[in-house]
Amino acid sequence: MRLAEDQAAVTRIARSGRGLDLLVGPAGAGKTTALRGLHRAWTARHGQDSVIGLAPSAAAAEVLGESLGVRAENTAKFLYEHERGRWDFQPGQLILLDEASLAGTLTLDRIAEHARQAGAKLVLVGDPAQLSSVETGGAFGMLVRHRAAPPTLTDARRFVHEWEKTASLGLRRGKTAVLEDYENHGRLTDGSIERMLDAAYNAWQHDRDEGLATLMIAGNAEMVAELNTRARKDLIIAGHVERDGTGLHDGTTAGVGDLVVTRRNDRQLSLGRSWVKNGDRRAVTRRLENGALAVRRLGPGDHPAGAELILPAEYVAEDVELG
Repeated sequence: MRLAEDQAAVTRIARSGRGLDLLVGPAGAGKTTALRGLHRAWTARHGQDSVIGLAPSAAAAEVLGESLGVRAENTAKFLYEHERGRWDFQPGQLILLDEASLAGTLTLDRIAEHARQAGAKLVLVGDPAQLSSVETGGAFGMLVRHRAAPPTLTDARRFVHEWEKTASLGLRRGKTAVLEDYENHGRLTDGSIERMLDAAYNAWQHDRDEGLATLMIAGNAEMVAELNTRARKDLIIAGHVERDGTGLHDGTTAGVGDLVVTRRNDRQLSLGRSWVKNGDRRAVTRRLENGALAVRRLGPGDHPAGAELILPAEYVAEDVELG
């Protein structure tokens, strides 16, 4: 595995001797690759199972665990288990806490103290320029400001075009002048709400016709429901989705062929080691008479993959949306 210079610098965290380290990584900067390098450097000295992952959300923890091949869990679950004496950090363990800017200050403080008492090392990973915690937050940003030159990933590797890489980093720093670059490259469209909803929907429809996996993003739940209802009508006409369906809490309907999003973590709804998480997207494969839905995870191209899971009628009615 070859690491760029800024990514390779991350591996020095393994030899810093500090109990708490930071890693700052803007979106698309190659954080996963850098963390794999850190994981490899740490396990070479401390053993194969000496790294674990934490994240504020279950979905982020799952991604972290799968990308690094380590045990990973959300912060609330760790603290819950720790308070009951069922999970503790170990001496010489490396704890990678991803999306640290989304973690509450008290949560970070408690986890840092548990790591210190256990003789483990905690690395907070995130970007203080992105979203902050819904709880009382700001701790990660404060630590970044007061730590001399924390390791920082500087190259936005996700982008193909050089102009977009530069503009993205400029926008992150609050330089609104880069919006002109986006406009010059046809990335901005303006107009009334109705026009913008039409533009988003037409772009989504075009992508689907081209065989692409695509998403629409809207500013509030009402707009999301409106776009979902419109999309479902067209998918019914095209023969991709059944006309009948099960009613959802926002007034929309889900039937066979629809893609849905689960909105509440429920560890009781599981298949193997995987369980239903807030934000999971799944395809409806069957409707049961009692209002339950049989769903499957999405594979490449948003096609159903894996075994069926039954979402109970109560969960469907309260915690499922079209997606």
